Amino acid sequence: MDIQYLMRQAKKIEKAMEEAKARLGELEVEAESGGGLVKVRMNGRFELRRLSIDPRALEGSDREMLEDLLTAAVNAAVEKARAAADASMSQAAGNLKVPGLGF
Repeated sequence: MDIQYLMRQAKKIEKAMEEAKARLGELEVEAESGGGLVKVRMNGRFELRRLSIDPRALEGSDREMLEDLLTAAVNAAVEKARAAADASMSQAAGNLKVPGLGF
């Protein structure tokens, strides 16, 4: 094996990974709970971008139910964002399984 070739390939993968990381802020996922009563939009960096609560969720003022709906929606968004980020990073790495990169 040519060590210089391997080094060039490693640099290409490194550059692709950096570009993929930069794009994670642009990647967005949306999740909901309670049949759409609570909706969450999150980016690939797990930053909450938008939270919307349907007025029907506020009727009756059941605080515990609303908290559960918020928790469920945020957790679902995190899972979607994680899956999308993992797919993006894996693609950038040429679908190699690289230990320690979280995918």
